[in-house]
Amino acid sequence: MSQSAPLGVYGQTKAAGDAIVATVPRHYLIRTSWVIGEGHNFVATIARLADQGINPTVVNDQHGRLTFTTTLTDAITHLLTTGAPYGTYNVTNTGPTHTWADIARTIYQLRGRNPNDITPTTTAQYTTGKTTAPRPQHSTLTLHKITTTGYTPPTPDHLLTTYLNHLPHTRTA
Repeated sequence: MSQSAPLGVYGQTKAAGDAIVATVPRHYLIRTSWVIGEGHNFVATIARLADQGINPTVVNDQHGRLTFTTTLTDAITHLLTTGAPYGTYNVTNTGPTHTWADIARTIYQLRGRNPNDITPTTTAQYTTGKTTAPRPQHSTLTLHKITTTGYTPPTPDHLLTTYLNHLPHTRTA
């Protein structure tokens, strides 16, 4: 497992939980990031803003990959049904690393909006005057271990389009 360097209390509690689970001989620990599924999430929020004609400011200095919940369930099912070695696995969708602003631009384009309606900003500028948990600038997880078990997560392109097609359009005047 890679070394962690938690940036705040939230990250420290996650790292502590990982360490405790790792003491159990037979375990699967799934590490992930930027999860998209049912309910409130970044993709749904940006789609709603696009539909409402809002031109948001979005962070462009945090890098990672989306993880759709269907990818998580597929990976977990794969680990359980194939008898993969116990341990810690990173699971995200594959493909290039993006920023939140990159993803927002893609969502705007898929919603029929101009991607240039997204204004990029830094995390420092975005969080000025706000109390927020520190976030890593790079949260792209290596997928080597999960792929060696025979499971390669899909790219998020088709999943993002499908997800957006299932969201209601909330166009306002």
